[in-house]
Amino acid sequence: MDKNIGSIILSRRQSKNMTQEEFASKLGVTPQAVSKWERGNGLPDISLIGGICNILGINANILLGIKSGIAENNDITAESEIKNNMAAEPLVLEFGENLIPCIIKGLEEGCLKNFVNEKRKELAANTGMLMPLLRFKDNTCLEKNSYRLLSYDKEIITSKLNGINSNSYKEIIIQVTTACKNNYGTIINKNIVKLMIDNIKEKFPGVADGLVPEKIPYIKVERNLQEIIKHGGDIRDLIHILEELEENITAIP
Repeated sequence: MDKNIGSIILSRRQSKNMTQEEFASKLGVTPQAVSKWERGNGLPDISLIGGICNILGINANILLGIKSGIAENNDITAESEIKNNMAAEPLVLEFGENLIPCIIKGLEEGCLKNFVNEKRKELAANTGMLMPLLRFKDNTCLEKNSYRLLSYDKEIITSKLNGINSNSYKEIIIQVTTACKNNYGTIINKNIVKLMIDNIKEKFPGVADGLVPEKIPYIKVERNLQEIIKHGGDIRDLIHILEELEENITAIP
């Protein structure tokens, strides 16, 4: 194992055109220690594994000789990108080339960067709906001033800005929030339901403890909420919704 780990460190370090001194400096150890590992005369301390992997851009399983991973070149960045694309996500906002600076500014500038959370909080307060995390993704195949919102790879809205100004980012996020509200029956999933139930358990002990998922699975709660939304009902009163579900269970002979 010593030689395997050392040879991996050596090959990855050289592939990045990094000297032993540079690698040691980044990791906070001596060049002599690095040389010792690479010659198979010792192992790095377990506390250094994370740092080694980050500097060399590899998965810890690869470094330790555990065969797993999904990228042939053992590149953790590539592996992360592959995993991100493996499953359709609840909400993805794609935008054209001209909107890239606008989106970046919205995500990083002080008064704008919390706007998504502000709208998420507003939606929760008004409807009880928890908007899932919104992933931002540039798409140069779209028209330069266009954007679209996808939910599990299905297009919910598509729009185009006539001009881009200081309010464009807020305008886009407001549309996204409205679309989330209007399509929530198809957006909600078991993970979102779990977060909602966990919140109830924290704020109102006894309401859902021992009930969800022990007696009522998350999927049953999800289906019930979907029915309420379908008929124009409000899911913010989750306490009584859960109590009704519990009554239905106890009423079954």
